[in-house]
Order: sequence, then structure tokens, then C-alpha cells
Amino acid sequence: MKNLNINKAYPALFFAMMFWGLSFVWTRQLLEVFTPLLIIFFRLILSFSILISIAKLSRKLQKIQKKDYLFLLLLSFTQPFLYFIFEGYGIQFTSASIASILIATIPLFTPIGAYLLFSDKLTRMNVLGLLISFGGVVLVVADFGKNLSFSWLGILMLLLAVLTGTAYGLGLKKLTVKYNSITITTFQNLIGIFLFLPLIFVFEWRNLLSFPEKITTNLAFSFFNLSLFASSFAFVLFTYGIGKIGPSKASAFSNSIPVFTLVFAYFVLDESISLIKVAGISIVLLGLFLSQVKR
Repeated sequence: MKNLNINKAYPALFFAMMFWGLSFVWTRQLLEVFTPLLIIFFRLILSFSILISIAKLSRKLQKIQKKDYLFLLLLSFTQPFLYFIFEGYGIQFTSASIASILIATIPLFTPIGAYLLFSDKLTRMNVLGLLISFGGVVLVVADFGKNLSFSWLGILMLLLAVLTGTAYGLGLKKLTVKYNSITITTFQNLIGIFLFLPLIFVFEWRNLLSFPEKITTNLAFSFFNLSLFASSFAFVLFTYGIGKIGPSKASAFSNSIPVFTLVFAYFVLDESISLIKVAGISIVLLGLFLSQVKR
């Protein structure tokens, strides 16, 4: 039964990364009209509404113990609060592709923290797989030519997103021992809504009032997809994966996010795919395989 649960973790993580890969495309579309704070705020509201409905209907919503309140608050402060702020503005000042490659460095930092906090050990083959996979990510996004755009502010924001994302993945391990993934993600989004609320009233009040005038059918569709797949399903699946195989191996799947972003950008945004990028995708998949083997 234990092996069966471990096997389920891999498809869960695969779909989580696919949804997050798509999120960069949807976010980029919404940033043409709305600010990052507004996107995050409505994304969390919609996601919480979806998750609380699923949790109630499935009767999987657990009660959080009082001794875990502070830890859950701190975890929610790293993500969705800080992480979404840094990622949203990072994408705004750079590009979806640059953002995806920097976010893909999280697996390189997570094993270090997991070793220090949980004594998790990776084999030399696992470490080699992480490095190979990241090398493939670099190759995937290297062939951009004139389309490559970034700013140092955007790079700084994305690096801060990497730090908060790493802290989130490590801290999440503690809660997965006691609570299911739907419960954790639902309460995270609820806390995130209240954390963002003061910023919305102070900095985004006018944009909030004009929101109904700017929303279109296509933008509403992007909002819904971002909330359902990226903020709901992806976090639930990622939380499940961490609970089954640990933060180090689960975070390794983050290297596949730029691959999904590239593929979806090809179909949605009409971006081209060169032979170099195809080679990079193959290297990413090879590195992911090596990062999961036990010997």
C-alpha cells in the first residue's frame, strides 16, 4: 500500500507542474490589463471558493489544531503572500520564460534545507540528476534571441520568489504529516486573502473599482483557469507529493515547469520551438529521472 501511495505521488506532481507551467501563460495575459496584486487577490478568492466547496462536498476538510495556527500563518505568509508578490512582479518586469527558469532553481536549494532540517539524503545520482535537469532548463530558454527581455528589479523579485518558495516547500512537510492536502491548501488561500486585503485597499482601490469595466470573457476565462488549475489543483497535488516522497524529490519536478511553459506558449502565444529547445526538454526529462532513482 505504501508503494502504491508513492507511485501516485509522481503523476500528482506531473500534473501540478503542468498546471504551474500554464500559469505563466495565463498570468502574462492578465498582466496586460491588471496589476499583479489584483490578479493574485481574485485568484485566491476564486481558488478558496472552489476548494471549500470541494472540501465540504467530499467531507475532507479537517479542523486545524490550535498549536498549528502560528505555523500555518507563517507558511501562508511565505506562500501565497510573499511568493505570489515576488513572482507576479517578477513576471511583469521580465518575461514568462525568464521567470520559469529562475523558479526552476528551487530544486537546487531545497535538498540543502531538507538535509539540514530533516536529515534527508540524496544520492550522488540524485544530485547529478538535479544539475543535469537544470542544465536542460537553461538550454530550453537560451534560444530566445531578440525576444529575451529582463530587468534587474524583475530578476531580484524572482530570486526572492525562489527563497520563499524553498522555505514553503520545506515547511510544508511538517503539516502534511497531520493534515490532508485539500485542508492545507484551503486554509492557506483563506489566510492569503486576508494578508492581501490591506494592500488591495491601500494600493489598488481605484483599480478594484474599475475591475468590472476591464474584465472580458477571455480574461475571465484566464482568471478561472489560473484559480482552478494553478492555485487549487496544483497546490493540492504538490502538497500530496511532498507528503509522500519529501520536499527534495518533489521540488525536483519544478525543473519541468519551463518545459510546460514553452509547449503551452507555442500553442497559445504562437512562440516557436527550435531544435535546441527540444534537446533541452530531453535533458530536463533525463535529469528528472536521475533525480528520483534510489541508487
